[in-house]
Amino acid sequence: MKDLYTFDATTEQALQTYDAVRQAYHAFFNELGLPYLTAEASSGEIGGSLSHEYHFPSNKGEDNLISCSYCNYVANEELAESRLSQAHRPPKIRDEGVITTQELDTSDYGNAQRYLEMGLLGLRMGGNSDGDIESQASDPSKQWFGISQDRSTLVQVLLPREIEVLAATGKRYRMTEINPYAIKRMFTDIDLGVENPLEVFKACRAVAAEGKSRKEARIFRVVDMRYVLRRPPSMLPNISSVMIGDVDVPIEDKFVEADNLVDLVRIETGDSCPNCDEGSLKNESAVELGHTFHLGTRYSTPLEVTVDADPSQKDPPREITSIPSQPVTRSDRMPVQMGCHGIGVSRLIAAVADTLADSKGLNWPRVMAPFEAIVIPTKGSEREAPEVYDLLTASKGRLSQALIDTILDDRERSFGWKLKDADMIGYPVIVILGRDWKKERKCEVQCRRLNVKESVSADSLQSFVEQLLQQL
Repeated sequence: MKDLYTFDATTEQALQTYDAVRQAYHAFFNELGLPYLTAEASSGEIGGSLSHEYHFPSNKGEDNLISCSYCNYVANEELAESRLSQAHRPPKIRDEGVITTQELDTSDYGNAQRYLEMGLLGLRMGGNSDGDIESQASDPSKQWFGISQDRSTLVQVLLPREIEVLAATGKRYRMTEINPYAIKRMFTDIDLGVENPLEVFKACRAVAAEGKSRKEARIFRVVDMRYVLRRPPSMLPNISSVMIGDVDVPIEDKFVEADNLVDLVRIETGDSCPNCDEGSLKNESAVELGHTFHLGTRYSTPLEVTVDADPSQKDPPREITSIPSQPVTRSDRMPVQMGCHGIGVSRLIAAVADTLADSKGLNWPRVMAPFEAIVIPTKGSEREAPEVYDLLTASKGRLSQALIDTILDDRERSFGWKLKDADMIGYPVIVILGRDWKKERKCEVQCRRLNVKESVSADSLQSFVEQLLQQL
């Protein structure tokens, strides 16, 4: 990992440094000549208020990126936002934040509440259910259950089975999946790895009834915003508790206020872009190669890392968000503004190799290749090979000052073996010296990435190879 840590006196200076690092990272990835995506990202446990990730799209990637086909919107799935169709976004909600019964469609909210109650009934009757509850194909809703890490809290979620998508190509409908990142943002201590949260919750309640646990149980109910928009929150049916065995477990509705709604549906390819009207979203796997974080005073305040500064350069007094109970006093010293940034060098090499490799071998970009070109003579052309090598590496008449970094394969092996070895290693350009060299002073130039295989004269060889390299 290549790490970089930055320290600045003010927020303004720290953000300028952050932008400078981002520009350097963009220049670095641009020089590789490969497609990459820069995504808005969550700072996670590292903290801070601003971060970006740098990814190579790859089917083997562990991250999911959401990007628009038309505009520059790119975000990690953890932060990506969907664009709700107009059917679920009444004008009053957008403009004034006011909901009235007359403006909302309540046609299937009764069904939604019925499934919530059925889920709780399953708890009372001891039914066996997994995290994702699938009802009949004709049912308009489905449920999902989760449980906290201390097993004292059950989260009951209801979302539509099918949603409407208004994309540039027209209106369509698609099936839904729960968005685990939305759930994790709402309930940070939820354990998403539990396969049967209902069974675990009931088992824990049985243990509690025997007096072996003093943790107070509770159930949080959450409905997707599409339901709340169809019925005013004040008219939601009120279920205050449910009996599980001999324990009366309280129920609390979460995120049902008009100004605090949640979208629980996972974004999929083809959904509408939240940033423009023309584009549609694409959900693709990617490998994270770099990350930039603006940490602010996340670490400098608790560690008391301060710096002398002129009063005119100080930030205005404020509370540090990471420690809201500790106000920071500004006198002659102030906590430094920090940033941390990194590129995974080993991950980068592996990702590039995997992305560009084909059936013949590796395919390195020019800036990563061990050599930019290799000269391979056929049998009987070994004596002329150094001349071709000199043509490629000569500085006279070049378009640029840099030499073409060339290697001559003069090993005592067959031509076929050398060619396969060059393909396997992944040299950007292969120059083959054969019979045409003695007849017409021409070489065969190959470039797999650009699908080039052309006979080139000695006079044009250097400029032709350089033009190929400029595209790699």
